[in-house]
Amino acid sequence: MLPDLKTPLLWVLGLGLVAALATAGVERTRTADARTDLAEEQRDRATDNTRRALAALEDLQRVLAIQAAHAKAQNENVDAYEKKLAVLDGRRRAAAGDAERMRQQFAAFAARDRDQTTSDPATCQRVADRSAVLAGVAARGRELLERGRLVVEQRDAEVEVLLHVVGNDRALVGPMAPSLGSGN
Repeated sequence: MLPDLKTPLLWVLGLGLVAALATAGVERTRTADARTDLAEEQRDRATDNTRRALAALEDLQRVLAIQAAHAKAQNENVDAYEKKLAVLDGRRRAAAGDAERMRQQFAAFAARDRDQTTSDPATCQRVADRSAVLAGVAARGRELLERGRLVVEQRDAEVEVLLHVVGNDRALVGPMAPSLGSGN
C-alpha cells in the first residue's frame, strides 16, 4: 500500500501559503512604514522650506524698511541742501545789490568832491581821481569779500550734505553686511 501523499502535500502547501501570506503581511507593513517615513520626511522638508521662506520674507521686509528710511533721509538731506542754497543765493543777490549801491555812493562822493575842489584845479583833480579809484577799489573789495564768504558757505553746505549722504549710506550698508555672510 502506498502512503497517502495528499495529506502531507496539503500540509506543505498550507504551510507555504501561510508563509507567503505572512511574508506579504510583513512586506505590506514595511511598505506602510516606508510611506509613513516618506510622508514625515516630506512634511519636515515642507516645514523647513516654510521656515526659510518666512525668514527670507522677514529679511526682505527689514531690507525694504532700511532702504525706505535711507531714501527718506536722502530726500531730507537734499531738501535741506536746496534750502540752504536758496538762502545763499538770496544773500548773494543782496550782496551784489549792496556792492552796486556802494559803487554809486562812492561815485556820487567823488563827483561831489570834484565839484567842491574847484579852487586848485590840479590838486583837486588828483584828489577826485584818487577818490574815484579808492571808491572803485573799496566796492570791488567788498564784493570780493562777500563772494568769498558765499563760496565758503556754499562749500560748507556741500560738505555737510555729503557727510549726511555718507552717513546714510553707511547706515544702509552697515546692518546688511552681517546678514549677507550668514548664508540665509
